[in-house]
Amino acid sequence: MNRAFGKVFKSENGVKYGVIRKATAPFPKVLSALEVLAEDGCGNYFVLLNEAVCFWDHETDEAEVLSNSIDDFVSRCSALEEVELEPGEVESAWIDPEFAKKFGIKSKPL
Repeated sequence: MNRAFGKVFKSENGVKYGVIRKATAPFPKVLSALEVLAEDGCGNYFVLLNEAVCFWDHETDEAEVLSNSIDDFVSRCSALEEVELEPGEVESAWIDPEFAKKFGIKSKPL
């Protein structure tokens, strides 16, 4: 799994999951019977269920099978693509104020 850290998983239908990072305990109790492989930093986890890698969504408590094996999962992970914004897009988007400060950007209130 170490090869997947810092990357995103792209499903067959184009949905991206991640950025994948090393999971740290404590984990939600509902995951106690599963092997936690990684997390995405938003409260979601990548878990092993009968050799399949699943994405566990913390909002729904549901696990979705992403790949039939860890090797297949890792092989479908790739670096996060950079996003290019058109002029005016930054000005119209909400940006976390603490993040904006780091780059000298003025953020809009919600």
